[in-house]
Amino acid sequence: MAPSPERRDRILRAIGGDRSIRVLGSAATFPFLRSLISETSGDLAVIDWQSQTESTVQREWLFEFVDLIPIVVLCSEPDPGISNRILHSRAGGMILQADISAEPIVQSIKSVASGLLVFDSALMPQQSEEDPHTEALTLREGEVLRLLADGSSNKEIAARLNISEHTIKFHIRSILGKLGAASRTEAVARGLRSGLIDL
Repeated sequence: MAPSPERRDRILRAIGGDRSIRVLGSAATFPFLRSLISETSGDLAVIDWQSQTESTVQREWLFEFVDLIPIVVLCSEPDPGISNRILHSRAGGMILQADISAEPIVQSIKSVASGLLVFDSALMPQQSEEDPHTEALTLREGEVLRLLADGSSNKEIAARLNISEHTIKFHIRSILGKLGAASRTEAVARGLRSGLIDL
């Protein structure tokens, strides 16, 4: 998946030379990719994150795919949120530099299809010495995390912050990814340990 036709062609050319990989289709948008995967039962997706405009909606789509199927993400700079999400997903995946040559892309697809989880060392986020698993939270995510620590439900948090429950669910997923947590309780514990929140 790549919004730019040139980037999609580049990825297809890189993959097309290997007869062991069968391409079921290409997509310019996440919704089209989702329907393509549903219709064709694809085994994994290659997503060009470099050409994505950074938006909450795009990240939400990417995180849905991370949880759905193994993915190979091509990006140009470290993204702790994406790295943590792939690292803690059940589906697995890989992050590679966006302008990498064809051979590593093909090897990455084969590795991810075999169940491996691999990250390009140049794209791994720098870990702080205080807490190697935390990424900065937005102000709203900090508010949500504090309310989670108070034991509030999604409905209660939504009412308190005057936003929808759907948005609260998105914030919680983002918090879990950024903190490398598997549950709300673990996110609160990590938030407390790292000083992001206090009781």
